[in-house]
Amino acid sequence: MDRAAPSAKRRLPRGQVLPLRPLTLGELLDSAAELVRRRAGVLLAAAAVLALAEQAVLIPGRATVGVRLGDGVPDLSGGYWVLLALGAGLEALIITWLGAVTGRTAIAAVTGRPVPRAAGRGRLRGIEAVALGGLIAAAPAALGAFLGPLWLLGYPLFGLVAVVVTVERRGAFAALRRAAGLAFRGGMRVAGVRVLGYASWLIMRFAFFLGVLAGLEFLPIGPDAAEWLLVPVLVAANALAYATLAALDAVLLIESRVRLEGLDLWLDRASRHRELTPEMLVAR
Repeated sequence: MDRAAPSAKRRLPRGQVLPLRPLTLGELLDSAAELVRRRAGVLLAAAAVLALAEQAVLIPGRATVGVRLGDGVPDLSGGYWVLLALGAGLEALIITWLGAVTGRTAIAAVTGRPVPRAAGRGRLRGIEAVALGGLIAAAPAALGAFLGPLWLLGYPLFGLVAVVVTVERRGAFAALRRAAGLAFRGGMRVAGVRVLGYASWLIMRFAFFLGVLAGLEFLPIGPDAAEWLLVPVLVAANALAYATLAALDAVLLIESRVRLEGLDLWLDRASRHRELTPEMLVAR
């Protein structure tokens, strides 16, 4: 059941990154930005590598359908629509995978303690669960984008899976069930916030792309050089967007558990008797 925000703002015993109370949309976005700032080096580097790998897949695809970035907004027909759906799936995959990093950052923000890395088989199982969960999460996002409005359901369906694996230490299929359940509980609030967050960054990236296109017209370079100059620009913009959206997923997991499951009450009681640990965030 959804809980109203208390009159006195409850804060975490350590740090102010993730307040343990129901948050507004603006507060969710602010907390996500703060998580990115805390792990900017690792998170943005991982996002940039994945964004570059994404372009390595999409560049041949654009060449196949005869689309050039420097020509501006392409016609959304024919083979480009399939390429657009593929790109939507790749973006969902990258954002989901980055949830493994932001999930660890969220744990550290809540407990005030660094998160020890699992060793041996436990770490391998976690990597396998994140990898498999991300691939499964990307499928409905790509299919939904191909079918049009169904993306609104496909993108948020399993998006929290890597965060759930990392924070709650679930296997891939248990995490998929948990992610879908959280997305559509409480009036589909998590799903709605994920879609709004993605749409906001999509608009910003599109405006940035148009601005760069306009700037390239003043440079004395040919269309081929302009095409290759646009690739690192896209990678940089996408990396920042993917990192922030993955951080939003981590914030949403914690906040939805506070709002719907009383996580703040449980941690408040536990903190009176002992130090908070990552194990206390494992869902029971």
